[in-house]
Amino acid sequence: MQPPPQHHPAHNSPAASSYHHLFPFSAAYNVAWGGGYEWPQWVREPGNKDLIVPDDLVDMVWFTLAWAVVHFLFVRFLLKPLSRVLVENATSPSKADPTSVDAIEGISSSTTSAPRIRQRTSKGPQTPSNSVGSGQTRTSPSQSNRKPPRVQVDDRHKFVLSGWKFITYSVSTVIGLYIIYAEDWLLTPRLYWENWGTPGMMTLLDKLYYKVGFSSYLYGSISIIFFEPKQKDFAVMVSHHLVTLVLIFLSYMWPYYRIGCGILFLHDLSDPIMELAKMALYAGKTRLADALFATFAVTFIVTRNWIFPAYVIRSVFQYAYDAPHPILFAGISVRDAAVFCLCLLEVFHLYWSSLILKMAKNAVMNKGVSDDARNEE
Repeated sequence: MQPPPQHHPAHNSPAASSYHHLFPFSAAYNVAWGGGYEWPQWVREPGNKDLIVPDDLVDMVWFTLAWAVVHFLFVRFLLKPLSRVLVENATSPSKADPTSVDAIEGISSSTTSAPRIRQRTSKGPQTPSNSVGSGQTRTSPSQSNRKPPRVQVDDRHKFVLSGWKFITYSVSTVIGLYIIYAEDWLLTPRLYWENWGTPGMMTLLDKLYYKVGFSSYLYGSISIIFFEPKQKDFAVMVSHHLVTLVLIFLSYMWPYYRIGCGILFLHDLSDPIMELAKMALYAGKTRLADALFATFAVTFIVTRNWIFPAYVIRSVFQYAYDAPHPILFAGISVRDAAVFCLCLLEVFHLYWSSLILKMAKNAVMNKGVSDDARNEE
């Protein structure tokens, strides 16, 4: 008699070996997963028993690559043609109100700020105030030591950047809204911890939400670091994305996916409105941009500075803090690491909320976006 086939504990499903045939570098896959490298036990046997390892982890890679392909197609065949129709080119007077630009771009690291727009809206060539003679400019020692200015991009390129972010955030938001419709726990933090850890509770829809959300943040982080123009809050934005990725991963590997879905949903709600406001701004629709910015500001502050700490973070202490949690490393439990990341996210939220309120105050003091700053002498 032949002995029964032996399976690795992590490969607890007939589908678990499917990527052995699909992975483009199957030899590297075999070495990495099949025994060439001894992965930690919590990777091979995650606390979330509803995961199929390594398939559900490799899915994150596939989804990230899919975002890259979709990004290329949408930019080339939709967003760039749309920008040429709706947005003036760089040599034309900008439709965007500089006051609105300062208010809206000042709180986002996905685009640069307004100097080029102001330059295009001026009535004549700009003469440096420290010019000497003809074509010569006095350079002080302090100026020579300054960092080079950030690269400026025109309104069309900004429109494309914001359009793509609007698409990614909207996809995740729609999935979150469907979960609210299909399941009864997303809006009730107490249910995040009801029977948590029980196998069979994580649905395919929950997994899809995680894969879309994690891959979107991962692809967005790569874009921010390597491809997008840098803004003054670059370090904060990158840190925010990395902390969010850690939270998503921890709650995915261990059975904390319900609170993870709640975090994803709260973070996604305001972002599409922000990007839509910027798209309206670059298209010259300043009144629409003003209304969208106000909607974004209220949504951001309410979801991230009230609901997030008062319901999501509080639920950990109220319903799950005394329960036993697995140790991650050096005596630090998964719960402790997650709470630290949650509190750090709230610090970032408070920082951005202060910028939002500051920009809103500046807009009000300048009579709002209806008062076109280009008319000033």
